[in-house]
Amino acid sequence: MNNSTQQLSLLVINSAQLEGDSQVQHHFGPEGGTLGASDQDNWQLRESIGSVLPGHARIDVIDGHFCLHDQSGQTFINGSGSPVGGDRHVRLSPGDELTVGPFQIRVSLGQRHHDPALDELMDKRPQRDMDTWLEDTQHDAGTTHTVTKAPRQDDPLGALQQDSHSVSSLVTGSMPQPAFSEQTGELSGGKETVNQSFIELPGVGRTGLTHDESMVAALEIVMSGMGGNLAVTESSTAAEMLFDMGRTLRALVEGLLALQAEQGALADKLLRPIEDNPLRLGLDYHDTLSLLFAEGQSPVHLSAPAAVAELLSNIRLQHTASQKATSVALHSVLQAFSPEGLLARFAHYRRGGQGESAGWEWEMYQHYFRELTSSRQQGFEKLFRQVYAQAYDRAVRDGLEPL
Repeated sequence: MNNSTQQLSLLVINSAQLEGDSQVQHHFGPEGGTLGASDQDNWQLRESIGSVLPGHARIDVIDGHFCLHDQSGQTFINGSGSPVGGDRHVRLSPGDELTVGPFQIRVSLGQRHHDPALDELMDKRPQRDMDTWLEDTQHDAGTTHTVTKAPRQDDPLGALQQDSHSVSSLVTGSMPQPAFSEQTGELSGGKETVNQSFIELPGVGRTGLTHDESMVAALEIVMSGMGGNLAVTESSTAAEMLFDMGRTLRALVEGLLALQAEQGALADKLLRPIEDNPLRLGLDYHDTLSLLFAEGQSPVHLSAPAAVAELLSNIRLQHTASQKATSVALHSVLQAFSPEGLLARFAHYRRGGQGESAGWEWEMYQHYFRELTSSRQQGFEKLFRQVYAQAYDRAVRDGLEPL
């Protein structure tokens, strides 16, 4: 009899690294458990190089949430360059990826149907019993089997794991007739392989996620990448949120392209053999989008997160440099209008025989101001622009990171 409980499902993505009788997938219930290389671990992960330790990590339930405790201090999450560390617990979210030794492990959460019969069939049956079961089933008298040609799969159980959230989500209430598929592959994560046809498991459907489930799953992946965790169960709501995220991303890319088009002065300071940021190639929105996200993107172009981060960093640098340059230019203008500077300049305007009368300085200043603001003069603007350009250039070059 099936029941439904809150479970954490962990799936090894690179299952070819597994050895011995290690299982590709494991479910943790509210009681939690450990994963590691020891026989005492709830999920045993065996490999050849010894990088997975006994009790490598532990799954605990804290305040109703599944959390990871890095007991070995050598467990990583979501591509981080630093381990989680044994002094804290990290709450796990759907779509998270753990690195345990050589294994990449994907996380999924939720209500999972548990079928003890399926566990007995997949996880507890020894290899020799499985072989005997296959052989006996193929020669079962009075049974007609249909042999069909199926695409090769490296892992025969992979068909049961197309939904990475859980093998159990594929279980249906129907009991289809057994049918053979000619396949070759590993029946477990170990080195021993079975090079023979195998029977499809009774009671297990081949259907994947429904359209509604796909929408919710896609939103979970996007939210994981954004570092958020919004609980959405309605497919219509998930579709609207995904559409709004797409529109937001478009506005962001178009805005960055427009800003970059106005950063000619800053672009001239980025002295590199090639331009590897797709946002700085001068392309339109659609071409830039292809370079950022398409499958065939250039291996020498920055990834989308790195390209956006670099451009935003340059924008901040430009803003800082502009503030510094403005301050320096204004200071130069003020110095040019200092009383000492003006008097020294006025002294050179005096012609022979012209003496200093009372109020001569004020009279000279009035002449000076009229000439300064006349249409034939541009010295004031030129002074500001020249000083600003030099100070801006210096601030930008000081702020740019060396290659």
